[in-house]
Amino acid sequence: MKMNENRASQVESLLKTLPQAAAQGLSGLEAGDALKTRIQLAAAQARAPKSPVSTARVMRWASLACCALLAVVMCFTFLGDTADPARPDALITSGTMGGDTTQAPPISSDLSNSTVHIRAGNSNPEYRDWWAPATNGNFPLIGVNGRYYRMLTTPRNVSSSLLGKSVGTITEFTTSPSLSGNDTVLSNVVALGETVYGIRGMEDTLISAKVDGQMRLFQRVSFNGYGRLGRESLEDTLNISGHVIAMELTGVGTITDAAVCQRLLNTLFDCATYKSNGSINSRQSLIIELDNGLVVQLAVKSESVAACGVWSCPEFFEEFEDACD
Repeated sequence: MKMNENRASQVESLLKTLPQAAAQGLSGLEAGDALKTRIQLAAAQARAPKSPVSTARVMRWASLACCALLAVVMCFTFLGDTADPARPDALITSGTMGGDTTQAPPISSDLSNSTVHIRAGNSNPEYRDWWAPATNGNFPLIGVNGRYYRMLTTPRNVSSSLLGKSVGTITEFTTSPSLSGNDTVLSNVVALGETVYGIRGMEDTLISAKVDGQMRLFQRVSFNGYGRLGRESLEDTLNISGHVIAMELTGVGTITDAAVCQRLLNTLFDCATYKSNGSINSRQSLIIELDNGLVVQLAVKSESVAACGVWSCPEFFEEFEDACD
């Protein structure tokens, strides 16, 4: 018991001196371009035959690299919010320190205005979800006479140049939209009296209205058993033909050739079979970037897509995979 108490005391003493030791060890170490160059040089030397002395030197630089990377992570954690959002080059870029710089360029995400950009080089994209989250069982929405639109998280503020004609004014604000009728213009997030605008040329797919003083984007979806009206086709609810410049399918690939994207969209519209006015719960999505800087999103599961209704289209997925090869 005495030995355990002594050991615990030693550990406690060591932990108390750890911050000072770390500060001394990192003194004068700056995670800048100079250090990056030295790390890459050390990594290149490590790939060639070397003497025991040079190996030890590389190991020492590897330790410094770990410390530098830790410092960078801490800087992003505590200082990340101070970045200037107006800078067009405000990018987060991933890369391997000391790796081969002749490989394909890293994937980047534009954070300047919370705008999604699909970029070439992403051969196996991870799941991305741009729907605004639900609260109290309902996602933030606008209902326009039986057509429902869900808010997207991007962009934070839709440019006035993208706005088309007014599609109505909010006449009912309710926290329980599922209990309301479908013969009014309602919302659970847009205030009474606010004007709702269609996105120019895409009114049946995308609309915009002010939320907390900013013009937010809403996409046509199914809600409470309501989806397409009458015999609307997928193309009627996803009116984006001629405007697609890139597509990203979770776990499959990325396509940035506009002509290929249009061909894929045509396949989707021509071959999709309507299944229901429901929705899909999955961790796979089809992100579609438009030439006006906006994006639309469809949930994906078992060769079906969903936003406004659920539509099955195996032909689209087969063609998409072939286009990624």
